[in-house]
Amino acid sequence: TYWPSFRRIDLLRAIRTYQQRERRFGR
Repeated sequence: TYWPSFRRIDLLRAIRTYQQRERRFGR
């Protein structure tokens, strides 16, 4: 699936933010 309005960079950025959030709330 490819979204023209949603770039791959945004996806990586979202994943990074999610990881940081989970890490912060996890510990």
